[in-house]
Formats: sequence, structure tokens, C-alpha cells
Amino acid sequence: SDPSVELRKSKELFAAFPAVVAYDQRRRRGLDVVEPRDDLDYSQNFLWMTFGEEYPAEVVDAFRVSMVLYAEHSFNASTFTARVITSTESDLHSAVTGAIGALKGSLHGGANEAVMHTFNEIGIDKNESREDAAARAKAWMEAALAEKRKVMGFGHRVYKSGDSRVPSMKEALDKMIEYYGRHEMLGLYDGLEKAMAEAKDILPNLDYPAGPTYHLMGFDTDMFTPLFIASRITGWTAHIIEQRADNALIRPLSLYHGPDQREV
Repeated sequence: SDPSVELRKSKELFAAFPAVVAYDQRRRRGLDVVEPRDDLDYSQNFLWMTFGEEYPAEVVDAFRVSMVLYAEHSFNASTFTARVITSTESDLHSAVTGAIGALKGSLHGGANEAVMHTFNEIGIDKNESREDAAARAKAWMEAALAEKRKVMGFGHRVYKSGDSRVPSMKEALDKMIEYYGRHEMLGLYDGLEKAMAEAKDILPNLDYPAGPTYHLMGFDTDMFTPLFIASRITGWTAHIIEQRADNALIRPLSLYHGPDQREV
């Protein structure tokens, strides 16, 4: 396919997804569609279409940080899926659809949602002190690990000494906590992080600070993975275009482990 056509398709998807996510959240809440505005940038418009109000610079900047950090991340599962589909000479939209299917899995794109499910299971009390929230979260984590439960938001297949994206996202979360005055959220965050580090020496990944950040902004938890998609569209389509430019069918070999050949 013509690279200029692929680029046009990519830009159209990038432009359309904020409306898809925003309108879906509003639909679920029984609210009318909010039309985009020409005087707002990408992040401002995303929040405007979702919530029907102009958000302050602090919130817009935190949202923008999350979109940048989620946009591209090498050969992760969904990006590799997109490149494999592209290598068969299928079309861009099919490759993106396949990538979304991979991202839907709880071990890939669903982790930021799982973080909020953890917070909700522990219990969020706006009137609780940071210290008390941290103590409850730490006790919850210790019990969860003793029960050998899988706790999402920690560890990474690539980053073994800490996810390099976390400091920027954690800074954005801290700003949201200060802006909204929700210090109990920081207590929950700190308590879980400390207990995991003490027990397993495993550090948070990007999804851990991103989940509560989106929650404080007002996004429904079910929208966290679609937000990931809206951002990662840029990375996926860039990889698709790159694969198309110098293509060869991606066909990995497998190493058989099983019974020896049997004569019949």
C-alpha cells in the first residue's frame, strides 16, 4: 500500500479514537454526545468530549503525560501481533484490530483496570488519612501474597530493575492527588508498593500509577484499556508502516518437545 495512504489512515484513527472512547463513557452514563472544539488541543478535546467541561492545566498535563507514555513500547504483544498481520500483506485496519484483540488480554492492556479493582477491593475512603490507608493496603497485599494471588501493576517482562516510565507517571499522579486533595489514594498506593517491595522486591510498572490517575480524572475503570488503545494507535500504526516498507512474512519456528516419532 502507498505509504502516504497508510499515514493518512493512521492519522484518521488517531483523530477518531478520542471521540470513540469519550462517547462510549457518556453512552454508558446515559449522557448526550459532546462535540469536539477547534480551539482545543488533543488532550483538552479528549477531556472535553468525555466530561463536557474544560479541565484545568494540571489535569490536562497529567493526561497528556499518560498518552505519551502509553504511545509506543517496542515489540510488546499487541505491537508484535500488528506486525505479524501486516507481514501477511493484510490491511492496516485488520492489523490494528488484531492488536486491539491482543491488548484486551488481562496480562497486557487490562492491567491498569486491575489496579483500580485492587484499590476498590481494599476500599477507598475519602475521609481516611494517608497513613491509615497505607496500613490497610500493606496488610491487604501481605494477605494476597500469602494466598499466592496475582497482583497486577507490578513487574515487567522487560524492565527488571524498574519501569523507566513510572517516575513520570507517578509525578503526574502526585499532582492529581494534590489537585483533588485525595491523599488516601497516595496511602493505598504507598502501602501496596511497600509491601510488594519488601516481600518480592518487585517494582511497579506504568499501569500502577496510571490506573488511579485516570480514576481521579473521572474516567470509568472500564475505559482504562480503551484509553490505552487511543494512545497506542500511534505506535501500532508506526510499526505497521515500518513493516510494510521492508516486509517479509513473520513465521517463527517452534521447537518440539514430546514423544519420539512412532512408527505406524
